[in-house]
Amino acid sequence: MFRIVFLETFKKIYRNKKNRLIFLLAFLGIILYSFLYLPNVNNPLTIDMDELALETESAYGMKESRLDSGDIAVNSFTGIDTYSVAKYDYENNLMFYDALEKGDVSRLFEVKSTNYVPLFTVEALNDYLERKHDGQFLEMDFERAMINSNLFILSEIDNPTTHEFNGKTGIQQLYSFFLTYGPLIILFITIFVASEVLVDDRKHHTLKAGQPLGWRKYIFYQSLSMFIIIMTGIALLLTVFFLLISLLYGFGDLSLLNTNYAYNDGYRAAEENFFTAPVTDFILQSLILTALLLYLFIRLNAVLSLVFRHDVIVMIAGFAIIAFNRLYSGGGEDKFLGIGAHLFPQNYFEFGNILSGHQNFLTLSNNFTFDNGLIVLFTTIIIIEIILGILAGFITRQKFVRQVG
Repeated sequence: MFRIVFLETFKKIYRNKKNRLIFLLAFLGIILYSFLYLPNVNNPLTIDMDELALETESAYGMKESRLDSGDIAVNSFTGIDTYSVAKYDYENNLMFYDALEKGDVSRLFEVKSTNYVPLFTVEALNDYLERKHDGQFLEMDFERAMINSNLFILSEIDNPTTHEFNGKTGIQQLYSFFLTYGPLIILFITIFVASEVLVDDRKHHTLKAGQPLGWRKYIFYQSLSMFIIIMTGIALLLTVFFLLISLLYGFGDLSLLNTNYAYNDGYRAAEENFFTAPVTDFILQSLILTALLLYLFIRLNAVLSLVFRHDVIVMIAGFAIIAFNRLYSGGGEDKFLGIGAHLFPQNYFEFGNILSGHQNFLTLSNNFTFDNGLIVLFTTIIIIEIILGILAGFITRQKFVRQVG
């Protein structure tokens, strides 16, 4: 019986032009991202060769000028030896320039991991953070710490490439996808595709009259079919994304680590609150949470379909639930309705913030974890299953398919 419902559900999803369009747009989005956007993405600590050359020449001129004039003593007003400073800047800038000229990324990481970086590079990073976070100093501190930590991580791998420095390899981009907007994109696609499936039965209710299958079981079979179909579609899109990026910029190092956060003590952005973990663990946990959220929203879609019985309203309600956390607060609170925010499922929709520890950074806690996310999402699924079971008993098949003028 499941096979019949599965084939019927597949036909509904496939024959819907909007569904084919959304997957086509997703595929085109991958192509445009890979060929138009990603080539222009660079590490915020990327060194401008032209500016570096000018700074190096300037430091050399200052050094030689002071040496020729014999003015290498410490200035009594500033306490600074101008010659030594110029000499220091020149020698360090020259190391960067030489590494970049030779394409020696290992050497570049080595010199970048020291206490010295060209002043204009520091200024460029500050400008980048200011533009991105618009004066939100906590966010700026968090990302600055993450950038510096990731730089050290990259300096530890064997034979790093410029693509790894810029975070463009397949494994890094898959990590970045789940870290940022990937979970929301997947959930929006899920709601868009699933919103019409159960409601569509009302248009063909005469075909269901003799179907020897209970109403609750039919809804479950249909939900399970949608889960398999949508999950397969998402998996194919992610596979295309990963393979295309890997073809263009390399597969990436599977031993690569990523930076996580857990609050210990003191200033929240202190170095000791950041730690590293395998990027493969992050991706595996992301896939698990993706599967749970997909199933949760498909079953939630069934609840909304029984209540509203109109695909557009179901879709809008689903979108509103996904966006609730951003609309309500932006997700930075440690409590919701006076209860710990980590106990509510909406805080796990954008699970990249949870797995990276960003949510713990914002709330100054260690409550938002992968394990807590599993517990909360499983509990939410159980609650939705109970609600759906009660609703399906109250809103029978006959009541559901009855056309309302």
